[in-house]
Amino acid sequence: MHPSIRLFSLMVLATATTALPAAERAGNWGAVGLAAGGLIMGIIQVVVGLGIAAFAITKGLTLVSKLLDGLDIWGEIKKKNIAVALLAIGVVLSYTSVIGSGVEGLTKGLLSLLSFSSAGFASAIPAILGGAFNLILAIVLASTAITLTFKVMDKLTKDIDEVAELKANNYAVGAIYCGILIGVSNLVAKGVSGLSTSITGFLESLRIALF
Repeated sequence: MHPSIRLFSLMVLATATTALPAAERAGNWGAVGLAAGGLIMGIIQVVVGLGIAAFAITKGLTLVSKLLDGLDIWGEIKKKNIAVALLAIGVVLSYTSVIGSGVEGLTKGLLSLLSFSSAGFASAIPAILGGAFNLILAIVLASTAITLTFKVMDKLTKDIDEVAELKANNYAVGAIYCGILIGVSNLVAKGVSGLSTSITGFLESLRIALF
C-alpha cells in the first residue's frame, strides 16, 4: 500500500475512534439531563402533595364542621371523642383521594416535558392544561361529594341527630360516616381519573387539528 494511503487510513481510523467516545459522552449527558428532570418533577410532586394534604385537612374539616352545625371537631378530638375522630379520618381520606387523582393528571402532563423535543413539548401542553383543569375539577368535586353525602344521609336518617350522637361519642355513627365518605370518594376519584384522560385526549386532538 502506498505510504500516503496508509497514512490517510490511519488518520481516518484515529478520528473515528476519538469521535465515538465523544458521542457516547453526549448520550450519557442526555441521560443525566433526563434523570435530573425526573428528579425535579419528583420534588415538585412531593411539594404539591404536601400542599394538597394541608389543604385537605383544613378545607375538609372546616366544611364538615359547617355541615354539622358548627361542631368543634378539634375540641371533640381533644376530649378523646373517637366517633368524631373517625369522621375526621373519613373526611381527610376522601379529600386526598379525590384531589390526588387530579394531582396525578397534572403530574403526567409535567412529566411529558422531559422528552426534550419539539413534538414532546407540543404534546405536553394539552396534557398540562388537561391536568390543571382536572385538578381544579377534583377540588370542586371533593367538596361537592362530601356535601351531597351529608345531605343524603340527613334525609335517610331523619330520626337520628348526627351532631348529638357524635358529641355523645357514638362509635357506630362515626364509623359508618367514615366508611361512606371513603367509599363515595373512591368512586369519584375513579371518575376524575377517567375524565382527565378524556380531557387530555380531546385537547391533543384539538391541537393536531388546529396546528
